[in-house]
Amino acid sequence: MIPEVLDIAIKDIVTIDSNKTLEEAVKKMAASNLRTIVIASSSDYQILTTSQLIDFKLERVDHTTKLKDLGLKKVKVINKNLNLINLLNQINSTEEYMVIVDENNKLEGILSYTDIINNIDPQMLMERQTLGKLILNYQAVFAYQDSSALHAVKLIKNSGNDAVIIKNNDEKAVGIFTSKDFINLIHLDCDLTQKISKFMTSPIKTLKDHSTIADALAFIRKQKFKRIIIENDKGYVTGIISQKELLRIVYNKWIELMKKEGNKISKTNEELIQTQTELEEIASTDYLTKIYNRQKFESFLEYEIKKLDRYENGLFTILLVDIDHFKKVNDSYGHLKGDSVLQDFAKILNFCSRQSDVVARWGGEEFIILLPHTTIEEAILVAEKIRSTVEIHDFRDKLSLTCSVGISQYHKNDTKREIFNRADNALYKAKASGRNKIEIEVLSCNV
Repeated sequence: MIPEVLDIAIKDIVTIDSNKTLEEAVKKMAASNLRTIVIASSSDYQILTTSQLIDFKLERVDHTTKLKDLGLKKVKVINKNLNLINLLNQINSTEEYMVIVDENNKLEGILSYTDIINNIDPQMLMERQTLGKLILNYQAVFAYQDSSALHAVKLIKNSGNDAVIIKNNDEKAVGIFTSKDFINLIHLDCDLTQKISKFMTSPIKTLKDHSTIADALAFIRKQKFKRIIIENDKGYVTGIISQKELLRIVYNKWIELMKKEGNKISKTNEELIQTQTELEEIASTDYLTKIYNRQKFESFLEYEIKKLDRYENGLFTILLVDIDHFKKVNDSYGHLKGDSVLQDFAKILNFCSRQSDVVARWGGEEFIILLPHTTIEEAILVAEKIRSTVEIHDFRDKLSLTCSVGISQYHKNDTKREIFNRADNALYKAKASGRNKIEIEVLSCNV
């Protein structure tokens, strides 16, 4: 029997009125030990998550700001009698959370994307797939125990992960700092310049990389963890994967299996395949700007490097583009205006790029472009087109902006990190020398 949404929903929820302040919401989240809180108004619902709290903290949003003024997205409202198959056919985006209501619009629970996937995964694949074969795409983010809490918070924000592994000088993992820890940190108004070792959870529990997905899910259920830290036989952490990503992988593999057995697939399952295709596309796309996200860009970059490593000839360049003084936009005009600027900026990058180029949002106000079969000299022309177009563009409200660009070119045996670091250093030079400029890589003697 296919379960209905209320059967698998999270019913232990905490709500707060939209007229309350951000400070009151954090206090309630910390007291209830939850990562989310439902914001209710007379006509709709919003959900405040730890990821959004990090953004607000780093952007120094006033803690007395009313929740209704934060510009949070309205969440999808679904009826409690809807079953999972029908829900999947209605989902057009990877909504992290949805709220469930009864016939009288009374709030009954929260449903997450993970909850849906968790109830349709195949046991066979979970028992055969090992974590070691998955973890290459889910490498952990590390910070040393003597680094500051602010550094760890920024790592969470910039990496897209919701946890940082803390290690000692011997490179051994000694703790973990999660987005949930961050809620308590800001609730207690802790000094972010203090060492992260003061706020981390220690010791940590790990699984070996030869464990199966079934082992991992049993581990999650027993420990009540949201993520798994994976280590090799030498005791070094090799990666970290959330329950949500783990279950999404299983679901993807199930879809592949169904495709091979196409003649046995029912009409409902065919609709699920279509839904999965749409979800895969959305999972590769930055929600705000509708261009590729960082994870998808890195897969393109890895493919390009592997392709060129097989041949003697071939090259490409990357452009790292940053909006100058973007923080002032948010401070002066608000975050909705900042979002609008990011959307317009992405459109400019697409307009100035070729069809074969890969345009992506790297994080925050930073964007990155892969230019196949392009020399440094040719890339400078593209960069100048972007720079000059941004300079004369009207971002509405008589707002004028500029951007800075760093350029690096692929050289034989380059790693992904090496080519990015050269572009990043060039971008830093452009910023330091006055902004609204283009700088190219500086090669070391080893290149």
